[in-house]
Amino acid sequence: MKKFDVDVLVVGGGCAGVAAGVTAARRGLRTLLIENMYSLGGLMTNGYVTGVAGIVEGLCKELLDRLNEQGYLCNTPHSPSVEPEKCKYEMETMLLQAGCRILYGCHAVGVNMDGSKIKDVLVHTKSGLLEISARLFIDTTGDADVAAFAGVPYEVGNAEYMGLNLAHTMGIRMANVNLVKFREANKAWVEDNGGYPENMCLAGACMDEAVKNGDLPYPIFPGGLINQIPGAADEAADVSFCVGHSFYNHNLDVEDLTRQVVEQHQQSNWIEAAYRKYVPGFENCRIAAIGSLPGIRDSRRIVGEYVLKDTDIAAAAKFEDSIAKFPEIYDTHHPTSGYHGFRHHIHSKEPIPGAINIKNPCDRAMHPFCPPEKDSWAVWTNPAQYCEIPYRCLVPLKVDNLLVAGRCVSTEFHAMAAVRIIAICMATGQAAGLAADLCLKEEITPRQLDGRRVRQAMIDNGVPLDKAPDGYWAYLAQASSLDDQEHEFVRLRGDMMGVRLKNGKVTMRFNLAAEDMK
Repeated sequence: MKKFDVDVLVVGGGCAGVAAGVTAARRGLRTLLIENMYSLGGLMTNGYVTGVAGIVEGLCKELLDRLNEQGYLCNTPHSPSVEPEKCKYEMETMLLQAGCRILYGCHAVGVNMDGSKIKDVLVHTKSGLLEISARLFIDTTGDADVAAFAGVPYEVGNAEYMGLNLAHTMGIRMANVNLVKFREANKAWVEDNGGYPENMCLAGACMDEAVKNGDLPYPIFPGGLINQIPGAADEAADVSFCVGHSFYNHNLDVEDLTRQVVEQHQQSNWIEAAYRKYVPGFENCRIAAIGSLPGIRDSRRIVGEYVLKDTDIAAAAKFEDSIAKFPEIYDTHHPTSGYHGFRHHIHSKEPIPGAINIKNPCDRAMHPFCPPEKDSWAVWTNPAQYCEIPYRCLVPLKVDNLLVAGRCVSTEFHAMAAVRIIAICMATGQAAGLAADLCLKEEITPRQLDGRRVRQAMIDNGVPLDKAPDGYWAYLAQASSLDDQEHEFVRLRGDMMGVRLKNGKVTMRFNLAAEDMK
């Protein structure tokens, strides 16, 4: 049996894994990254989720700056979008330049333990079974596979949704889209203000019309994620297109995963035809590629030294050992309802200070299994605030030489839906790489490491954790802090949060600053 022995083994080559591998290797550690596919980036590249949500800092900023210098980034104020094929190459280049070795086609299938420590990870490959020993392991599989093999406790889903996972989207690459026409039509629709609160965007309204006329078999989603891919003219652009959804998901079940993928393939063809017929600018669109990685949003979440709570996000909680900033919305893609699309709120017996609290009963479809308690408050994050993610969420219980980064860190269900986004995954990966270096140099475990030191190491590496968000986020916070006499927050379809100005016009919170920041 072939064997490897390194200082740090990173299992998983998505965004978090790349950040962890680059960081650990740059600190002089003998680092190996293994990935079961044959390219890097995870959903960002192989799943066509090309828009980078969250605060772009640290390794994430370095990656996007490198792509921008080469003309492979649509550098918008919010969710800048990458060219996915070039991003794969740039990630690979960054790892190799740092001195991190890469092995593709590697599937972690088990571990050997030595007490409370992982001795080695068993890996299935084309050349047979490998044993990879390391002094410290970083699980960036997204599904917490290594952590689960090692006996780390974990959770899947939550009680309210009976263990179901979030809705799944298979990303596609759509070609020949006239974005000039689409943007003009969408802007006119927003300014008309007649579409709120029933739809999040013009495309959502068009799809309602398609369902009404029998050109779509059922409502799929009230909007969609459409990001321009750099490299083509606006009048004939490529876009990453995340619109289709599968529901009632069990993402650790191979049969159900297959059902979701097949369903998404069918939906992609239906949506292509419907967009051609109904959505301005998409008249000549065509599917250029289907994601080679299904857009799974969640599965296992480890139980760590701290479990980030759903209420922490709403309360804009701060931590002494924070290693990332989070200013976004709850991004809970509804587990059962295509009509609602999102569940961007939580419920609380009492209003949460600093959050947006509304006494507004939810309908049954929003809570199909468990209605909220009587007189509870519906709570949304406040765009004038931001939450932090503590280092302790990366440190699993029971295993002493393991760190976890990416979407499977230690959180509750809705908190995970918030912090699973690309920029945060890269931040947790970078923090794990720095923590690995500190632990191995001082011969201590991740549990013994003071997280405040990891935070300081992040700051020393140029991540401004000691400063409030700037740019788009500062503008959004200012725009959302209007005098109460000037506006009120209102709930929209898809559970988005909007602002009703004193003239009666409703503006979606998500797009509040976008036009002025272009």
